Order: sequence, then C-alpha cells, then structure tokens
Amino acid sequence: MNFLNLIYWSLRFAFALMLMLPAFNVLAQDETKPAKLTDKESKFFENKIRPVLARECYGCHSTRAQVKGGLWLDTKVGTRNGGDSGAGVVPGELEESSVWGAINHDDFRMPPGKKLSKNEIADFKQWIEMGAPDPRVKKISKVNSKITEEDIAEGKQFWSFKNPRNPDLPEIENTAWPKNDIDHFILSELEQRGLKPNPDTDATTFLRRVSYDLIGLPPTIEQIKWVELNWGKDQEKTVAHIVDSLLEKPEFGERWGRHWLDVARYAESTGKELNMSYPNAWRYRDYVIDLFNKDKPYNRFVMEQVAGDLLPIKTDEQWAENLVATGFLTLGPKTLTETNGLQFENDLIDEQIDVTTRVMLGVSVACARCHDHKFDPIPQSDYYAVAGIFKNMSTHYGTVETFQNKRSSNLLILPVDDLNPFDKKLSAKALKELKERLVEKQRLLNEYRRQRRALQQGETRDGPVFSLQKFAIVNAEVGAIKNKLASYDEKGNPFTYFMGVQESEKIADARLLVRGEFDKPAQTVRRGLPQVLVEDQPRISRKSSGRLEFARWIGSEENPLTARVMTNRIWQHMFGQGIVTTPENFGSTGMAPSNPQLLDRLARQFMDNQWSVKKLIREIATSHAYRINSSFNEDNFKIDPENKYVWRVSPRRLDAEAIRDSMLKFSGQLESERPRASRVAEFGPGNIRDGVFVGSLETANQSLSNSMTPGKMGSRRMGRSRGIQASGFAGSIAVIDAPSSHRSVYLPIVRQALPRSLEVFDFAESSMVVGVRETSNTPDQGLYFLNNDFVLSQSDAIARRIENEASNLSERLRLAFLLIYGRKATADELKTVEKFYRDFEVPKRARNRSQSLQKLSAVCQAILGSAEFRYLN
Repeated sequence: MNFLNLIYWSLRFAFALMLMLPAFNVLAQDETKPAKLTDKESKFFENKIRPVLARECYGCHSTRAQVKGGLWLDTKVGTRNGGDSGAGVVPGELEESSVWGAINHDDFRMPPGKKLSKNEIADFKQWIEMGAPDPRVKKISKVNSKITEEDIAEGKQFWSFKNPRNPDLPEIENTAWPKNDIDHFILSELEQRGLKPNPDTDATTFLRRVSYDLIGLPPTIEQIKWVELNWGKDQEKTVAHIVDSLLEKPEFGERWGRHWLDVARYAESTGKELNMSYPNAWRYRDYVIDLFNKDKPYNRFVMEQVAGDLLPIKTDEQWAENLVATGFLTLGPKTLTETNGLQFENDLIDEQIDVTTRVMLGVSVACARCHDHKFDPIPQSDYYAVAGIFKNMSTHYGTVETFQNKRSSNLLILPVDDLNPFDKKLSAKALKELKERLVEKQRLLNEYRRQRRALQQGETRDGPVFSLQKFAIVNAEVGAIKNKLASYDEKGNPFTYFMGVQESEKIADARLLVRGEFDKPAQTVRRGLPQVLVEDQPRISRKSSGRLEFARWIGSEENPLTARVMTNRIWQHMFGQGIVTTPENFGSTGMAPSNPQLLDRLARQFMDNQWSVKKLIREIATSHAYRINSSFNEDNFKIDPENKYVWRVSPRRLDAEAIRDSMLKFSGQLESERPRASRVAEFGPGNIRDGVFVGSLETANQSLSNSMTPGKMGSRRMGRSRGIQASGFAGSIAVIDAPSSHRSVYLPIVRQALPRSLEVFDFAESSMVVGVRETSNTPDQGLYFLNNDFVLSQSDAIARRIENEASNLSERLRLAFLLIYGRKATADELKTVEKFYRDFEVPKRARNRSQSLQKLSAVCQAILGSAEFRYLN
C-alpha cells in the first residue's frame, strides 16, 4: 500500500475513533419518566439551553424537520444519542460532546454561517459540565387493540394453534401396500380421491434419490453395484441398510445443516449499504453441522439458539457450544449506516423476533410491530411483550469500525481455547514493544489534547504544535495498539472469539411504539408470549429478561407449533414440498395441510422419539411412498396436478451445492475433511465491495493492524470470558470467491457476493428466512455448463479419472454414464455418445494437449450439461 493510501485509511480510522465510539451507550434511557432534577437545574435548562436549541437548532435537527446528520436535538435521548458525528452531549465531558465542538466551530460550524455569542457558549459549557440536566419528558399515549379477548380465544381453536394429537391409523383398501405408518395415511388420502400410487422405482434411481436427499452427494460405483446385487433379494433389508449407512456419514450433517442455515439466514457479512464481514460466523455454521450429525434432540437445539447463554451447564465445553449457538440471533443483515441508535436497536430486535418466530414457530409475530396483526389474533401489545424479552440482551456481532459504520459491535470470548487458525501468537518481545509504544503514543496524545484545549480558550502552551491531522493519526495509533493488546493474554496467546448474545444487567419492559416509531412511545407492556399461542403465560422474574422461559416454551411439548413446523420442513426436503406448503406461515393466511392427520402423527412421533431428526428421516426414507417412481400419470394428474397427495415422487432439480459437490465427487477432487474456519475468517474484519475484500487481520503491507478492545460479557464466568471490540483498517484487498475443493457448505457466504456456482442455481437469499428455495431454468445455467472455468476444469479432471480407470473407449464411456447418472448407459446412448466423441474437433489452440483426453472431456461436459444430471427422479 502506497503512502497516500496509508494516510487516507489512517485518517478515516482516526475520525471513526474520535467521533463515533461514545455514541451507542445511551439507548436504555427512558424519556417518558421525569428526570430527578433540582429546581436550579431545571430552570437553567429552560432559561439558558432550550431557547437556544429551539431558535438555532430545531429547524434542521428535530422530529418535525428533515433531520440532518441523524441528529435530533428536540428530545433528551436524541441529544444524548447524537448522530453521524457521535454522541451529541455526554454529561460532564466537553471533549466527547459533538454539540460542543460544533458550536465552537472546531469540527463543524453550527449554527452555519454564524457563531453563538460568548455568553451562550459559556452557558452550554456550564450545562454540560454540570451533567447536562434535561427535564424534557415525552407525552405518553395509550394504544388500544382492536383484537378482543374473544378473538384470541377463537384464534386458539385454529388447527395449528392446538396441540397435535396422535390419530389412529386410517382404514385402507390395499392393505398390502404400506411399509410403515406413513403409508397408511398417504394411501388413505389417495384412495379417498380416486388416486393410485405409482409403481415402485428401480434400485439405482432409489439409491441416487436417497443419497442426494440424505447426504447431498451421488452414490459411489461400489454402492451402485451393491444395491443392484441385493435389491431383488430383500428390498426392505436393502433399503434399511442404505438409509442407516447414509445417516451415519459425516456428510449427513453437512447436507441437513445447510438446510437449517437457509432458514437461519446464515451469512458472513452484514449486507446492505455497508457490507462488513462477520469473520466469526463460521463457528455457528460448524455448530449446526455437528448438531445434526450428533442428532441432538431438536427441542434442545432450538433452545440453545435462543438462550444458550442462560441454560444450565456442566462443563466449559458444553457452555462454549451453547454460547456459539446464540449466534443464530446475531447473523442477520444490519444497516450499519443507521445514524439513530434507537432506530437501529428497534430494527435489530424486530429482525430477531422475525427469524425466531417464523423459523421455529411458523408464525410471523413481527407483522404486529406497527399495528395489530392483520390476519392472526396477535395484538400489537403482544409484539412488544416479546420485544421486551429481546430488548434485555446485548447482541455481539463484531463488525470492524469505519467512518461509515455507525453501529459497530464487539465480540465475545469463549471459555475454552478453540482458536481461529489465522490468529497468531505474539512473542514476548512484540508484546513489550507494543506496550512501550502505547505509553509513548498515549503521552503524545494527551499533550495534543492539552494543546487543543489551550487553543480553544485562547491560550498558548509549549510543546508539540497541535493540528487536526496529527491528532487524528496519533489517536488512531493509540486505539489500534490498545485494541491489539486487548486481543491477547499476558503470554501473547490470542483469545477465542465468537458471535453471540448476553443477558443485560438491568431488566425492563418495553414500551409499545405508536406505528412502530421509536420517538412515539405509548404504554409499557409486560414481557410475555403471544396470547393466542399459550394457555398460561410463563412466570418471568423481574430479574430475568424472559428469554430462557421463552426458549423453554419453544422446546416444550406444550407448544403446538415447534414439532409440527420442523416435521413439515423435514418432509419438504424429502419430497420436494411440505405437507404445509408455506413452511414459515402456519397462520390463517398460510396453506392448510394436505394431510393434517399425517402431520400430527409425525409431529407426535417426533416428540415421542426424543425429537430425533434422524429417526424421523429414517421413517420417511423407508416408507413405500418414498420409493415409488416419478413417472407421469394422466388420470392422477387431472385430479391432483400439484401432487399434494403424493401419488408419485415429484422430479426435482438438484440444488446449487449438490451440482457443484457432485462434479468434485466425480473427478475425485472433493476434499472430505472440513476446512478450519473460513476464507472470511482468514481475511478478518473489513468491508466487502463487489466481491472484493478491503482490509484484513494481518497482512504484510498492513499499516494499521486490525484490533480488539475489551468489552463486557455479563455472564456467570466473567473470569474466563471477555468481550472484544472490532475496529481498525488495513490496506489489503482480496477476492472472496477463490477456488476450493471443499463442499459447498464451506464456501464463503458473503451477502451480495455469492460464489458463481451457487448464485446461478438459486442459492438461498441469505438476508431472508428461506424455507423453500426458488427453482429456475435459465439461459445462464446453460451458459454456466458451457463456459464456466470450474465446469471446464472438472470435465477435464473427470476425463483423466475415467482414462485412468478404464482401458478402452467403450469402457470409458460406460464409466462416464455410471459415474454421472448413477446408472448404466443404454446401447443407443453409447452409440450416440461415441459418435459425438469421434466427430468432436479439438480447437487448434489446444492441439498441443492429448486430443483423446480433450475429446473425453467434451463428452463429460456434455453429460454434465444434461437435464438428467441436474434433476432427481
């Protein structure tokens, strides 16, 4: 990085430190309660301060104006919270108050075009130094809901808000068809509607289907040969063996963990206007994958994600796992450019409520933020009852602090050592040099501050000459050194960071906000759950946020929704569509279940089997319904064109990950070992623009190292855990989407910068809860198979493998079909593809390479580009 760039980044970092660090700690103030002020303090504000603010400031900085710089000065909280330039007024701290600098025309000139009188400036000085007493109180209105108690009582009778029962097996005519309980319910619905189930599929089609569904990868040649040999001997035993062996593979967790990451809106950056990286998001990704492989009870899984920091523990290792689980609440997109802290806090809470209730409960409680829910009996007050629960926790997502980032956050430190492999130990010498340098720079910074105060008071002082540029650079250096030192223990070992949440020390209920606007608070709402979903509200202590109680209710059998919603998600991933086709909406505007008795039966079975995901998947995969073929039946189609009642297995296109991972599997280049951390973790905190990463943790050309400062965890083990504040700039840049041979679940998932192999095949939009991915068929996908470097390189690698494993052209072409389609080629197919091979003309520019290998590569590319490879029958 050249010198001019160094100065540029240094100054931007310095201004961020100077202007924005104090801005976020005043959100808990309650402007609706009168402050305890003396008569003298109140009179001073009313006589000396408010008239000047009203005359000189309200025109541009009030709620009735087009507010400038994100600064409201007509409210107490707005004045304290400040805007783009940091805290407006910090009681007792002139230098930290941006209003003080503005009226002195230091950093800004306010009012513009003129300066307040000396007496008025003196009044503001006295007011800030005396603690900035402010008697302003907002008027409180009360919002009355139009949803009555009768509406709520009636709503409780809705099918999804009643606990699932365990229905008896229905009567059927064809008693020989069912293999397990699922088949009784499927066949009963089919028979009632005059439908007939399709015939069974063949052995290799079933193997390919179940392999992709359970582990997201194609079957091996050895598996294909085994199933062909055993299918006709004992089909039931063969099916059970295949399913059981796939469930035990580590690839199972990678496949089904990715399904969960879709709804958890997993990503490694904030997205939106300022796309800052989440270098520690990978810990949550790995947690999810491991939990599916371990088959941890699903109700425990959801409880850990909502309140893992509060659940009882026995070991530090268990606690560390619980803490990482709470990353679920931190991963969402964030508007880091939001200048108003209260607005940001309310938006953050809203996003957390939305993801929790839609993913785990299938209900959109967030629709009641601004008014009563339009369709379900959820009054606005119920939204703020839940908001009170989430309001009483701190969210630690750890974005690097920049001039644009108004809402930086700290991270937390795990109670066990599980280091990011890219964090290197500091030597004793390096630590000593950093500490000595900090003392030197701190001394210089303090002298600059004294010089600045002397200049403001019209005095002169011996010592280094103050200038804003010098002050900015030294301030940046001090902050960087402090933060870096705080990232290491006394022996130079780096701390282990994670994204998560922590309970607040001070607990308070939330106020209902009129139309959801932060500056229009109404009545206080007691913390609790949506009334329509519970018979009795849980007891929430005054000292508890209620988050633990909420989590336990979500994971309890008394909750009518959790088991149904997850059961439906599992069914959807096995059959292509859910029994309820709106997986995030089990409310009145969602679709009714196509087979409600089956859904309830599976939900009850799910709970009775200790919420085991693997047992439920096994039940589905060994059913007769799952092994029928996908062929078209005109008579059935006329009755049930959407296949809601499962008369066939609907053909499905492979998702983006399965397409990419399969090509790596065919070529023999797929790396089975999980990579440590993530490419985003390697780069560290920074900004991502158009797929290019700006800034990194440690690079050779870095001048201002990324750094961390201590924060507070507020946990039961303060001695083992501390927070860190991400801040700093670096000068390096790197492209996020670099080649990788690991499974697609480990690729960097950066908002607005997805790898092409995922983006082109309808990867889940990571800023949203995505229960059902879109499935498109576009020219871009065809062009991808024709021109993409990854496809071309994998075609070459598959051709090399085939050439090594088969001795002649005929055997090589047969092997290509068996590998990619999972079946033997027909005689006509072999004849056609052999003609293509012989007629293919190698481009002149490539004739210096083996022409036979290039012809074979073209064959492999053509097979990969076919619909049969992309679709699952």
